Amino acid sequence: MRVNPMTRLELGPGGHPRVCWHHESDTRGGGVAPRLRAAPDLNEADRREVPALHGADVPAGFGLRWRPLRAPRRTTGRQRRRLNPEHGLLKRVERFLDRFTARHVYPHLLGVWHPYCWLLPRRFALAAASVSPPLWPAHADDLRVLLLSDIHTGAFLRPEVLGPILEELMRLEPDLVAVTGDIVEGRVEDLDGFLPVLAVLAEAPLGAWYCFGNHDYFTGQADRIRDLLASIHIQTLRNESRVLRGEQGEFVIGGIDDRILGAPDWERLSIAPGPPHLLLAHNPDDFYEAERRGVALVLSGHTHGGQIRFPAGPPIVRHSRFRLDEGLYEHGSAMLAVTRGLGAVGLPWRAGAHPEAVLLRIRAAPSVRPP
Repeated sequence: MRVNPMTRLELGPGGHPRVCWHHESDTRGGGVAPRLRAAPDLNEADRREVPALHGADVPAGFGLRWRPLRAPRRTTGRQRRRLNPEHGLLKRVERFLDRFTARHVYPHLLGVWHPYCWLLPRRFALAAASVSPPLWPAHADDLRVLLLSDIHTGAFLRPEVLGPILEELMRLEPDLVAVTGDIVEGRVEDLDGFLPVLAVLAEAPLGAWYCFGNHDYFTGQADRIRDLLASIHIQTLRNESRVLRGEQGEFVIGGIDDRILGAPDWERLSIAPGPPHLLLAHNPDDFYEAERRGVALVLSGHTHGGQIRFPAGPPIVRHSRFRLDEGLYEHGSAMLAVTRGLGAVGLPWRAGAHPEAVLLRIRAAPSVRPP
């Protein structure tokens, strides 16, 4: 009989998250060997296809649930929503209500009511994949990136709930952490109390990197957010690139400004040292422009995977005009990874699109890997 230890995050005394273990029997023979089972957190797309790329080396004993991402979907670039989610009267009304509730309603209501703090430890799961973008440089083979997005610190979250999750994610020992925008809900003050728990992300050898999202601009003080993150060694990229050198070799990382409320400047992004190999872009709809400019891999969030969706169904509300809702995509020679994100917006709840982070193991294409 084999005993399989499985870990999960539960609430301990005082409502604080803690990593817990339980065991279940497996009678498929052999001796006693620990094995971490992938979490049964599959959405409608996951059920249709068996995941093909999931060798991201999630270690045995990892204290959170995890699931493999399905293989990348190849897009035509012609998929469109009938309504543009970035413009129009409905979008302006939604944006006004979003800002108003974030600043004036939830900070008071959620002082005594924290449903998302109840949900997050119970529904969070890591999504893992190994990817080989055709344009990824051979000399930077085998890079491990932890992708986070849409944390939305503020009224919906408490630092003592977020902290244990981030600490356990950093046990994965990623080479680099990418946070693709919307670290706040609607106020700079949303970061109060959260900087000490976010600081663990900067322990990655190649650092933690950030790009702005639309909610960062809701504050009217995006530069203040940049300064606060810099105080804990998380660096912000706004229409700029950097050359990173590590044990895996040299590659270029870049960040593009938010396409809705920011001022994206693709020319400035690519002036020097050329098109990024790894691009942080809050909105996945930047994918096709990035592909035209020779970017190898784009990391995005923004969509929340729909946040609320029926079982085995598509998102009820789509925030991507090009239907790039979540997961891995390919177009031309570029790849895109879209995470559902960690937080919630509008409503302190998720259903059918549970919160996640993504661990990517980035390999050079087999034809160009060094011997």
